[in-house]
Order: sequence, then C-alpha cells, then structure tokens
Amino acid sequence: MNNISISQAWSYATSFFSGRAAEHAIALIGVGIAVPLILQLALGGGMAAFDPSRMTSGAGAFAAFSGFAMLLGLVNYILQTGSYFASWRLGFSDGQENVGGALGYGLVAALPVLLFTAAILFVIGIIGFLLFGGAFAPALLSGRQPSESALAGMGFAMLILVPLFLLFIVWLAARLCCTGPIMADKRTFNVLTGLSESWRITGAAQWKIFAYFILLGIAFLVIAMILGAVVGFSVFASGGMPGAGSMVGLIVGSIVMSIPVAYLQVGIPAGIYRALGPVDAGSVFA
Repeated sequence: MNNISISQAWSYATSFFSGRAAEHAIALIGVGIAVPLILQLALGGGMAAFDPSRMTSGAGAFAAFSGFAMLLGLVNYILQTGSYFASWRLGFSDGQENVGGALGYGLVAALPVLLFTAAILFVIGIIGFLLFGGAFAPALLSGRQPSESALAGMGFAMLILVPLFLLFIVWLAARLCCTGPIMADKRTFNVLTGLSESWRITGAAQWKIFAYFILLGIAFLVIAMILGAVVGFSVFASGGMPGAGSMVGLIVGSIVMSIPVAYLQVGIPAGIYRALGPVDAGSVFA
C-alpha cells in the first residue's frame, strides 16, 4: 500500500506544470523569485549590505541593520514558500482555483509553515548539540588540554556522527515531503494534517524516497560546485569586489539558478504525492 515508482514520481514531477504553465510562472517566478529580489535590492541595499563599514558603524546601527535584514528575510521566506503553496494549489485544484485565489491561499499557508519550520530547526539544533556536544563533553568538563588520542577519538566520533545526522535529516525529509502538497490539495492551513498524512502515506516507500533524495542531493551538489566555481572566478577576475557588470551577471545568474530550483522544489514533492496515489489527490495535474 502506498508504494512508489521513482520513475513514475519523476514523470509526474516534470508534467506537474503542464496546462497552466503561465500561472505557475506568475506564482513561482513572479512572486517567489522576482518580488523577493526586488525587495532585497530596493530595501536591503543590494551589495551595500555586504559593506564592511556596516560592521564597524556602532552596535546600535549594526543591531538595527541586522533586525531589518532578519525581517526582510522573513518576508522573502513567506513570499517564496507562499509561491510554492500557490503552485501546488494550482496543480491540484483541477482548474477550479485561479492564480489570485491560489496566491492568497499560499501566502497565508506559509505562516504556519514558518512557525513549524522554526520549531523543527530548534529541535534539530538540540539533537545536534546533544550528539556533537557529547563528543566534546569529556574534554570540556575536564578543563585539560585533550591528548592526541582523545582528539583522534573525538575526530572519529564526529566522522561517524555527522554523516549519520545528515542521513537522519534526509530520512525525515523523505517522511514529511508530502506535507505541502497535501495541505494544498486539501486547501488546509493545518500543518499537523499535512504532517500526519505525509507520515502515513510515505511509510511503505520511505527508503525509495530516501534513495531518491540522496541521488538528487548528489546532483545538486555537483551543480552547486560548478556554479560556485564559475561565480568565484567572475568575482576573482573583477579584483574581488563585484563591479556593475559582474553585479548584473550575479543577479542574472541567481535568477537563472533560482528558477529550476523553485520548479524542482515544487514538482518533486508533488510528483511523489501523486505517485503514492492518495485517493483524494487530483487525478490529473491541471
């Protein structure tokens, strides 16, 4: 029950946006990418945000700038996450939801997701602290300089714990990956509904989805390394400080990269959800 074919999930993911491509583009590119970028350039100061003088302009000024940057980041998160929910809603509504209604739903649905994400990160942070702090606790409590054998032991423990922790995160993502599509399909704002249903339907296929995410992660890592090398070379070629031309190139490159990432972040969970075959999912992608 609720098993999955990875090839079928990928096929559903790539076909998710067919039929209403323009409306998906309005949500994902317009609201999720263009508006946050405009806000960052207009209110965040663009590259001025990285001006070292901001760091030395006084504690009060730096705190005010940091608070504003955090607020701007939260707004951009809501816009981006809301665009994902809007796109899922467009795909699962079978043509019954227009782009305005989908965006309205998505922006509101992003708020409880923001709170849940903050809670999850807090819990993961505690787990990480307990795991990694436990590796260093003996040396910290003793107050003495760790011996070479103790350092080697701590290094070995970290070598084991870090990959296991990352694999745990991937497994958790596999179990909860359908949360957003389920919420959009049911047009609910209740994150717990999406979580519980995602946990239920991914149970039988969790290791296939886990392997799917590992393969996607490797592909993304390779692409990120290549793009990082290209961007680093362009900045190095301009003397280390981006000029007007390189700034335009960085902005264009950021947009070009953000578009496929946004479509994959929407399409992959939607494809998995559809491939799992929940009875109340849309029978076709509108």
